[in-house]
Amino acid sequence: MSKKEIQNRQNLRIKEIALFIKNWRLNEGLSQCEFSKLANVHVNSIYNLERQRGSNVITLLKCLDAMDCMTLSEFFSEME
Repeated sequence: MSKKEIQNRQNLRIKEIALFIKNWRLNEGLSQCEFSKLANVHVNSIYNLERQRGSNVITLLKCLDAMDCMTLSEFFSEME
């Protein structure tokens, strides 16, 4: 697999993760600011994660912990 193919695949995964978190947040009726407090991250981290800008694994894990609705394996089992 070429570097470009790997990058495209990673970008698709990041987009899927970001969309899932954003949809969960919206379904819970939380603003980005409220969710950032719940996840114990700066609101800019949520903003960047949802827009796939500079997101990182720590922010992702903190968001999943804040969601407290599934394990990490359950979250990723829905993704390819």
